[in-house]
Amino acid sequence: MMIWITFSSNILIFLTALVLLRIHTNRIISKQFIWFIALTGISSGVAAFGHLPILDERLANYLLLASRFFSLGSVYLFTVGSLAFSSFRNNKMIRITNVILFVTMVIVLFWNNQFLPVMIYGVIGFLGIGLSAYFSRIDDSVQGRYRVIRGVVILSLSALFFALFKENYHFLAINFSHIMVSYSLVLFSRGFVELN
Repeated sequence: MMIWITFSSNILIFLTALVLLRIHTNRIISKQFIWFIALTGISSGVAAFGHLPILDERLANYLLLASRFFSLGSVYLFTVGSLAFSSFRNNKMIRITNVILFVTMVIVLFWNNQFLPVMIYGVIGFLGIGLSAYFSRIDDSVQGRYRVIRGVVILSLSALFFALFKENYHFLAINFSHIMVSYSLVLFSRGFVELN
C-alpha cells in the first residue's frame, strides 16, 4: 500500500508539470525554463515506475538511471536559463564551469547510478548559480525573481527534509518532499512567466 502512495506522489509531480506546461508554455519566453519543468515532470514520472518493486530489477535500475539523468538535465536547463537573467550572463567562465559540472555529474551518475550526483549538482545549480543569478539583478522583474527564489527555497527545503528524515521516516520524508517539489514547480512557473 505504501509503495502506491509514493508512486502517486511521484506522479503528482509529473501531473503538476503537465498542467503547468499546458497553462504557461506560451507565456514563458525562455525555452530552457519550459524544458526544466518538462524534464522535472518526466524524471518523476519515470522514477515512479522505477521504484516499483514489481518490476524486474534490471528494468527498474534503467528507469532510475533515466530518471536521474533527466533530473540532471533539468538542473542544467534551470542554470542556463537563470544565467540569461543575471548581471553576469556574459561571463564565459561561469558558463564553462556549469557545463563541466554537468558533464562530470553525468559521468558520476553513469558510473554508480546513485542519486548523489543529482543532489550535488542541484545544490550548486539552484543555490549557487541560480540564487546568485536572481540576486545579481534583483531590481528587474522583482515579483518574478521573488517567486523563482521562493521556488528554489522550497525545493531546497524538500531536499533538506528528505536528507534529514529519510533514515527514520523514509515514507513520510519522500512523500512530503514530493509534495514540496510540486509546489516549487508552481512557484517556478509563475516566476518564469513574470520574468518576461
